[in-house]
Amino acid sequence: MKYTVRILIFLTALLSISPLHGYKKRAPIKIRVGIFQLAPLNFTDEKGVDRGLYPDLIRKIADEKQWEVIFVPGTWAEGLKRLHREEIDILTAIASTPERKKTLDFNNESVFDLWGQVFLPLGNPLHSIMDLKGRRVAVMEEDISGKNFIKTAKKLGITCEIVPLPTHTHIFHAIQEGRVAAGVVPQYFGMRHAQNFNLVASSIQFCPFSVYFAAKKGRQADILKTIDTYLYQWKQDKDSYYHNRLSYWIAPEEYKEESIPPWLWITVAAIAAILVLLAYINRTLNITVKKRTQELHSREKQYRDLVESANSIILRMDQYGHILFLNQFGLNLFGYTKEEIYGRNVIGTILSPDEARAQKLCMAHKKILELPEKYELFENKNICKDGHTIYIQWSNKATIDDRGQFQEILSIGTDITQRKQLEASLYQAQKMEAMGTLAGGIAHDFNNILSVIFGYTELARLSIDDPKKVEEALEQITQGGKRAKNLVSQILTFSTQSNSEKHPVQLSLIIEETITLLAPSLPPAITLTQDLASQKMIQADPTQIHQIIMNLCTNACHAMETTGGTLHISLKDISLRGTPFDSKALPLPPGEYIQLEVQDNGTGITPGVIQKIFDPYFTTKGAGKGTGLGLSIVHGIVQAHRGHIQAWSLPETGTTFQVTLHASQEHDLA
Repeated sequence: MKYTVRILIFLTALLSISPLHGYKKRAPIKIRVGIFQLAPLNFTDEKGVDRGLYPDLIRKIADEKQWEVIFVPGTWAEGLKRLHREEIDILTAIASTPERKKTLDFNNESVFDLWGQVFLPLGNPLHSIMDLKGRRVAVMEEDISGKNFIKTAKKLGITCEIVPLPTHTHIFHAIQEGRVAAGVVPQYFGMRHAQNFNLVASSIQFCPFSVYFAAKKGRQADILKTIDTYLYQWKQDKDSYYHNRLSYWIAPEEYKEESIPPWLWITVAAIAAILVLLAYINRTLNITVKKRTQELHSREKQYRDLVESANSIILRMDQYGHILFLNQFGLNLFGYTKEEIYGRNVIGTILSPDEARAQKLCMAHKKILELPEKYELFENKNICKDGHTIYIQWSNKATIDDRGQFQEILSIGTDITQRKQLEASLYQAQKMEAMGTLAGGIAHDFNNILSVIFGYTELARLSIDDPKKVEEALEQITQGGKRAKNLVSQILTFSTQSNSEKHPVQLSLIIEETITLLAPSLPPAITLTQDLASQKMIQADPTQIHQIIMNLCTNACHAMETTGGTLHISLKDISLRGTPFDSKALPLPPGEYIQLEVQDNGTGITPGVIQKIFDPYFTTKGAGKGTGLGLSIVHGIVQAHRGHIQAWSLPETGTTFQVTLHASQEHDLA
């Protein structure tokens, strides 16, 4: 008993000095994050839920680091004031400027890129930034887009009445109500919401900038460092959480809201701004070259500063392809110095010989002069100094002297590598969905082929003593095997994922091949007719043309699956004459075209729905019957081939889809 008491006393003392004695669980770090309405980067929805790219990223990091995140919504100006008063710890979607760096700390890895754009009411006659002189222009308080607009206008000598408002939504209301002539908002926000206010985007775009996380100077360094660590690791992996959420929040809305892609607006605006500036400088030189030499030097310096600070590739080369100038953005992107690349040919440096042959660029200066509409805007693969491949959207302009002699080529380039990767993923996913609709017909064909093979095999066995009958049976078995081989070849051609490479193809043959795959899966109540009058060629990716035809035919069949009817496919040659873009029905340059029409007499589409049919993820089918990607991908393929698609429909009458594509000329096929 005495020893037992001593043991109990010892254990009690041991527990009293144990590290577990009085242990308390460490409280999680609380982080107050300021957000404002800038969908889809960050916003609070109608249910009061904080959503967007920034909230998703910070929540993911918080889950792994065991932080407790508290979102504090408000206007942009309120968020900035709260950060300075330390009422919040972190502010999202903020651009880094020298002034802000005096009082704020930023993380190093950017989250997204934005640029400013001017938006106007429908029917507004304003065409350039010069037209805004003397007018009321709304900007958001403390917004970098508004500040950049004010700086740009001041630099160009344009005086506007600036009207500061608390949010981008307030700006759109002010334009809609006529209180201001125009408003400045980030381009992505504007293109997402302009239609809701009956507004349109102008061609006035300026000053792309990156947005980050920010904290008050000297505060939250560990949090910003942790965010940078995650962003850096995520950006190295194309399948990471960052790229997944970027695709979820950015890509679908981009396709949905904009009938004209944003890179087209950027490129056209950049070309227009540079050409206007060059014309102005040249005109000034001709008039005042002897009297105002100093002013000439000053304007040349302004031009160079503009080119060097642009966030696009600006390239000048001579008629032989030798590089005369490449701005700093282009040098950084391709990984060269001026000494390494100036004077060298683009072929072999930033363009591989194989790609140059594929794009027929070896004599580009002559072709740009002869066929300016063909080379004004095109995409190709380029190579960097370290060997990795990027996709660039180029806009080209051949410059000539007063005698009409060729001088050089001016090219403006935009990096579209990320967009190409997203498009490739969407194309392949939708293509495999279309393959699913063929499963019934393919199985039916294979059953017929197998029935022939098994039947004639049995006949050969029964006629083993009659060589002639055995030979006839074996011939039928061989023919059945060849039909099976051809069917498998067609399926593999359609389902194989490959890069989009355009070459001359005969459109009527692709249609016939697609009909061969589709016909067995049609219900008995649907009749398929065709009128393929055109035998011309087009420059196209055959697999993507397969997708266009298969999607349009599949949608037509779905419209007639309960009522039955006729699916009619026609192909004809047309010629467009006159001034480019003079027709609302076919906004295409003059030339020779091939026109594909897919008609059905099914249930039809109501006027309210037909306006949305090309929007990504929009579908009227029930759950599990469609993703809503089919027609949006068809629209994207047609746009990539510089064609046009339109649709007409009446409820209970039927629907017609019309696709117009450039016919290849003889020199295109050479």
